[in-house]
Order: sequence, then C-alpha cells, then structure tokens
Amino acid sequence: MTQHRPLAGGEAVVEADGVTVGQIIDDLDRRFPGLGDALRAGSSAGIDGEIHAEPEFVRVQPDTVVYFVAPLTGG
Repeated sequence: MTQHRPLAGGEAVVEADGVTVGQIIDDLDRRFPGLGDALRAGSSAGIDGEIHAEPEFVRVQPDTVVYFVAPLTGG
C-alpha cells in the first residue's frame, strides 16, 4: 500500500476537479483531510506520462491523468 492511499480512504484511484494540479490537490484535501499536505510534501506528479517535480501550477484538462509519487528514500 502506498503512503498516500490510507489518506485517501484506501482508494487507489479517485477523480478530482481543478484547472491546475494545485487545485486538484486542494479538491482532494477537502474530501480527504490531510492528503493535500502529504501530496505537497515533496511528491512528484506524473501528468499524462510526463514527470513533474514541482507540479503545483501545471495546467490540466478534464481528461488529464495525474499520478502522485511519494518521495523515495533509501541508501
């Protein structure tokens, strides 16, 4: 299970509204309190197959697919 999934009520896929990734994060945080902070804490986003390290202001279309990737650690 990913780090974000428990904050999203166990859901692996959810739909959200917004014109930018930041607005999508805000929408998700309204529905799943605490998820917005987790997504903003260093997560990258795959947006229609392109990775963005700082996705907050990336504009999206209604059919855009966004994947959030939690920061990786290791050594």
